[in-house]
Amino acid sequence: MKKTIAALAAAWALAAFSTAVRAQEDKPLAPGWLSLDSSVGEMDKGIASGKGALEKAVGLAFSGFLDTSYTWSSNHPKIPRNISGRYFDKDYNKLTFNYLHLAVEKPEKDWGVGFKLSGDFGRGGELLREATYWGGANPFPLVLRDEPSAELREAYLTTTIPLGQGLGIKGGLFVTPLGTEILNAPGAYNENISRSFAFNFGVPLRHLGMLISYPFHKTFTASTGIVTGWDNPHDNNNAPSGIFGVNFTPSETFGLASNLILGPEQYHNTGNTRFTWSSVATIKPMDPLTLLLEYTLGGESNVLTPTETRDAYWHAIAAIASWGWTERFTTALRGEVFIDSDAARTFGLSSINPAPNVTLGEITLTGSYKFTKMLIGRAEVRQDWANRGVYKKGASGADSNQTTIGLQLLYAF
Repeated sequence: MKKTIAALAAAWALAAFSTAVRAQEDKPLAPGWLSLDSSVGEMDKGIASGKGALEKAVGLAFSGFLDTSYTWSSNHPKIPRNISGRYFDKDYNKLTFNYLHLAVEKPEKDWGVGFKLSGDFGRGGELLREATYWGGANPFPLVLRDEPSAELREAYLTTTIPLGQGLGIKGGLFVTPLGTEILNAPGAYNENISRSFAFNFGVPLRHLGMLISYPFHKTFTASTGIVTGWDNPHDNNNAPSGIFGVNFTPSETFGLASNLILGPEQYHNTGNTRFTWSSVATIKPMDPLTLLLEYTLGGESNVLTPTETRDAYWHAIAAIASWGWTERFTTALRGEVFIDSDAARTFGLSSINPAPNVTLGEITLTGSYKFTKMLIGRAEVRQDWANRGVYKKGASGADSNQTTIGLQLLYAF
């Protein structure tokens, strides 16, 4: 009898907890002047309901988002109309459909093996493919060429070997753990519309290979693995790179992630090594404020520069302060300096005469507003500067400054 009562009590407690969790998840946003809860919000509910039914039926998790944006530059670049120093937001004075991103994943708990597949359709997929060496006729990424507007972003398996606290293994194609900023994912967006110079020039985007991780303590996890290198699922020199990382989270208010990639990255050359070490601290000193601090150091031996082939190094220091004014409205201020003393990473940036010793800086203010839980609108103003004229101006000029304004709509499902 006592066991029956205890079982009923446990079941009631579990049901009450589940109801509370669902209530928390379904809790509407506070009223807002620009709220679209009564219109678009109803569509949100319908999509969420249909997605939930599908996930329950097939036992898989589905997610995705839509992204469209517009960027204006004070330098009015022409032929081509690309904003200097940018990548995923380089299209000038053009309304751009960036993404239909779709993802499907399965947790490990059912089969002991999990997986994730995700793909990008739109301008973002085209640019991601341009930055990737798949073994085509042109072996060099970031060189202008026509690519399809669809790209497989991630495809990997995960499992946990029951050794100690559990040895985690991930194998396949996955986004890099280096740097502060990411390739936007459903409901997980960067704080700003535009990407930092550290993201565009300082770190890779993706890797093909295997990562092994182990939680030595609830606050400390270490990882290591072998990958084909920087953005090259088809290895460009038949020599792998090593990747190493640690995550230290002693409290809810502080976390540190530090990652290193080391190996040869030059086409058909295994004798010259590139390394990049990136450390990111996440600090939450008070409830509405989040601080992200990044330092990235990179170097490469015998790399091409504007003056000669030589050893080169680059540094990036960046900080982002995000403040949540309300449930709906957030602002993010980013400041950054990217020092490329040998111009190995910014070689192609100057539209007139490539020059060594390039230092780039920027300050960016972004405002985000949630029209609904799923629909977000963002506006941004950014000021870029440099120690020399590297930003394209008009058809053939160059300037040491440029101002850009960006607008963006994001819808997650």
